[in-house]
Amino acid sequence: MSRYETPLQRALYPPIATAAVLASCFLAWHTSQDAVLWKETLESAGASIAVLGKFIVLKGLQSGSSLGPYGLALLVFVIDVNICIALTSGVRHLERAPGLGRWIRIARRRAKLMLSANPGLKKMAFFGVTLFVFLPLPATGAVMGTFAARLIGLSRIAGLGAVALGAGGIGLAFAALGELGKSQFGRLGFTGLISTTAIAGFLGWLLIRRVRRILQAEESSSSQP
Repeated sequence: MSRYETPLQRALYPPIATAAVLASCFLAWHTSQDAVLWKETLESAGASIAVLGKFIVLKGLQSGSSLGPYGLALLVFVIDVNICIALTSGVRHLERAPGLGRWIRIARRRAKLMLSANPGLKKMAFFGVTLFVFLPLPATGAVMGTFAARLIGLSRIAGLGAVALGAGGIGLAFAALGELGKSQFGRLGFTGLISTTAIAGFLGWLLIRRVRRILQAEESSSSQP
């Protein structure tokens, strides 16, 4: 339970979290009615959690994909929301779990280091956590975003909302960029598409660096007398 919650927020969190979990269960049940779709969902969820993260969305561009990029964007959104709910609802119990507990403690430390390296995120509160999840920076994502929300002092509802907004935004961005690249493949050809992707990645990297510098400069200026 967060010490930053008002009584109203404390009362609203359980039904909101329960509704999100039930909606996820319904989606899982609905998807399981199609064996092919269910198999791809399980494989994609495992790959996303283990290695690929949000990049699993690009797998939906394959011609044999039943989910497609937007279906996979929804999948990673659901995964991140449920991870956030699990951590905010029972983090103390999870930290005592064999193996998993050590990983959670490491994630908490990484989130703290990330906030120290980008102090401007802390001042932005809700939108800082949203950026924390949205931007493809080291040590970001739903797990570290949830811990960042706790370290900043957001309520559980606000932290869940920030993680959901960041996860949904980055998933849709990957899906839209993937669809755009796929539609341009025939016109540009393979070499042209690779070149365009490389340029877009470089511009994205410059944008991320710019955001980090703004956040760090903002903190430096505010700390000066």
